[in-house]
Order: sequence, then C-alpha cells, then structure tokens
Amino acid sequence: MSTGLQAKPTLAQPSGSIVIVGAGPAGLSAAAQAAELGASVILIDEAQRPGGQIYRQPPQSLNAPAIGTPGELARKQRVLERFERLRSRIDYRPDTAAIAYYPGHQLLLANSTRSELLQAGGVIVATGLSELTIPFPGWTLPGITTAGALQALLKSAGVRAGERVVLVGTGPLLIAVAAQLVQAGATVLAVALLHPLRQVFNNPAFAWQGREVLADGLRYLTVLRRAGVPVLDGFIPVRAEGDGEVRQIVLARRDDQGRPVPGSERHFAVDSVGLNYGFNANSELLRMAGAEVAFDALRGGWLARRDESGATSVPGLFVAGDSAGLRGALAASVDGTVVGAAAAGWVLHQNASSFASVTASHAKERARHWRFQDALAPLFALPPGVWSWATPETLICRCESVRREHIDRALDDGHQSLNGVKRNCRAGMGFCGGRNCLRTVVALVDERRAPTHSEGAAVVAPLVPLSPMHARPGIRLATLAALANRTGDDA
Repeated sequence: MSTGLQAKPTLAQPSGSIVIVGAGPAGLSAAAQAAELGASVILIDEAQRPGGQIYRQPPQSLNAPAIGTPGELARKQRVLERFERLRSRIDYRPDTAAIAYYPGHQLLLANSTRSELLQAGGVIVATGLSELTIPFPGWTLPGITTAGALQALLKSAGVRAGERVVLVGTGPLLIAVAAQLVQAGATVLAVALLHPLRQVFNNPAFAWQGREVLADGLRYLTVLRRAGVPVLDGFIPVRAEGDGEVRQIVLARRDDQGRPVPGSERHFAVDSVGLNYGFNANSELLRMAGAEVAFDALRGGWLARRDESGATSVPGLFVAGDSAGLRGALAASVDGTVVGAAAAGWVLHQNASSFASVTASHAKERARHWRFQDALAPLFALPPGVWSWATPETLICRCESVRREHIDRALDDGHQSLNGVKRNCRAGMGFCGGRNCLRTVVALVDERRAPTHSEGAAVVAPLVPLSPMHARPGIRLATLAALANRTGDDA
C-alpha cells in the first residue's frame, strides 16, 4: 500500500538492528528476547516509562499506590524486571512516537524536540489496542470517557476521575476498573454489561486455561459485592444528560438485537462514566507498511495477517501482542518473546525460524492463553442494534464534529466506501486518524450495503469486509518544531 510520500534513502543501521514500536508487555518481552540473542534493539514508546496500558507505571517522582491484584502485580514485576536486566543492551527511547513508515523499514520518529528517520533490518510493531466506544445521545459530555482512561489515571497518577461513577460496556475490563475505583474511594453506582460474564464458562475447558485471570476476576467481583455495587447483565446506555458536564446516565435492558426495551429504564446521578465495548487494534503502521490485513470484529478490526512467528506479508516486518488481535496481557508477554526471537533470527540470519527452539515452551504457553481468549471472545460480539443508539444529531466523529446525519447524507449520495465517506464529510480525518469513529462508520456503511430481502428471497452471501481508510504519515501527533528539527537523512 502506498503511503503517498516517499522517504529519502538513508544509511542503514547495523545489520542486526530491530526497531520495536511499543513498550507494553509484548514490546518489552520482544526487546529482551532479541537483545539476549545478540540483535541490536531500538525500543520506542510514547510513554515516559515502560509498561504500556496494562503495566502502566506512574512517574518516578510520584508516590502513587500500586493498582492491581497480587497476581497482576507479580506478572507486571516479572516483565519489567526482565527488561531492566537487559536494558543496557537496548536503545530505549521513551516519549517518542512513530508517525510514519516508509519502504525499506524506514520509520519517522518524533519526540517533543526533534524527529529522526531511522532505518533498520527489521521492525516489530507492538502498538496494542485502543478502546471501542459506541455513540449514543450525550456520550461526548465532559465526564464521559473510556474505562481504560479511568484506569490509566489511577495507575499513572493515583487519581480517581469522579466520585459517583457508572461503568458501561462489555467484557472483564469493566469489572477490574470498577473494583479499582472502589478501592480508590469512589462510589461505583453500577456496572452495566452487554453480555453476562458467565458466558465465559460456556466452554469450561478453554476457561480453565485462563485460571490466573479468572482468579483475578473473582477477586474484583468480591470487591464489588462487598461494596454493594450492582452488576447489571443485559443493560445498555440510552442517553447521558447534563448541562456542560455529565449529571445523569440512563440505562435500559436490551432486546436480542441490542436495542433498548421500552419501560426498563434506570436513572443514575453521576459525575463520571466509563465506556468500553471492545477494542480496536492499532494497525496503522502495519497498513502503512503494506502488510496484508483482514477484518475480525471480535479481535480488534483490521489485523495484519501473520504466521506463528509474528511475520507479516512484508519481509522483515513482524507484529506482536494485541496489535495482532485482542488476546490479553499474558498472551502478549509470551507472544513478544516468540516474535522477538523470530525477528532476531531474521535480522541476524535472514531466517525467522533460526531461534524457534529457544522459544518453543513460550509458544506452547501462548497457545494456552489463546484458548482462554477464545472463551472470552463471545463477550465482545455486538448485536446489530447497538449502532442504532445514535440519533441523527449524535456526534460520531468527535475530532471533526461529524454527526450521524452527515454520514447518512454521504451514504445517501452514494459514498459507500470508508475513504468515500471520509472525503465527503471528514469522518476519520481528525488527529486520531479514525481510531475513535472508524468502527461506527463501518457499521453505518455496512447497514446500507446489506441486501434487502423480499419475502421468499434467496439467502445472500455475507458482505465482503470493507477496506480500511488509508493510513497516511502523521498517524501520531508531532510538533512542527520537531518535524523541522530532523536528523537521520538529508532533509
């Protein structure tokens, strides 16, 4: 896939160099493994300290309390300690973003003061996920954010964003965040789940594979039970209300299609709401590099096709962890180890399988965690009616202030591709690059593309998944000063 721009040739880094983008559990494990095997590793991350979202660390100057169960904190410690043991062999660059990917494994990086065009023998993308939200009336009011953002504030600064909180969405993250908020002193009024968590046990054998995670979940549920927090199964948001900030969230039972059941509304006076309806893989760099992708709604949208070693369709380009599809932190850590060994084999010997025996046990452990995630996957299935929550006046694209009626008008005019909608009404053209609105736009376009059936009509084959919006240079924010102060080439 063309990026629309071409970088100038640069001097290559040493022959064994790997650039790893992302310092979460996958990126940290990949960096440690590749360094152990003799590769020259450059690890970049946007945060000040390593750990990613799940293993987020507060600034060293801030004495913030540790957030998590004993099991979670122990796993976090193991990953961070392994990285620290090998840190002297790794060129670690915090506060640095990858904003473009050019042919020949050239990455344009930027921090607050300068940018650099860096070339490597191989690249591992370990950029993780962003949270999926579903628009409904009032969802953009101040005080409403993602569940992960509420957790990030707790982990990075020891701050609880609100005193009276409701968590709305699906999946186990909501339970964890709700319990952590309770432990931080907040009043959690309710956790409203699209699907009941007991669905995990529809496949007991697969559920048992994730017993460590289930134990953490039971601890969090115990915290909620002791605090008297109701967990409402099958409830969805109807609207949020407030004058300048959220003051009330209205929930209702859902029907089989995901629409609210009239007469089942429940009202909660709040000052904070956390949303999460799944995740989107941060695959922009991969798509910009030309990697083949396929759409998987349960795992995070457009995912790069990869083999067991993490190799994509682009030679020397690898993907690890949740940026290859939602699988959880435990799987991400061991997957990073497997992919780090494969990338080291590629840059050192042009053979991704050369170190496979070193990580055979990790590959086996990864398979166990993947089976558990297969048990969790049904929790993230979204019935078609959820996309009807947005009224014509509801904002869909927050960056460009695009309401549903603007997108509907573009569809009425025949723009039934994602790039067509983007050009016509600017949805997805803002600084987030569509990460927040793209899946909603997909659903609205697919609704128009779906064939209509007359009575007795033949069954029509499923729709061919839409191609994603083009990924262009500038996928992360960078200052003009940093772009002007550029090193690494003749620019």
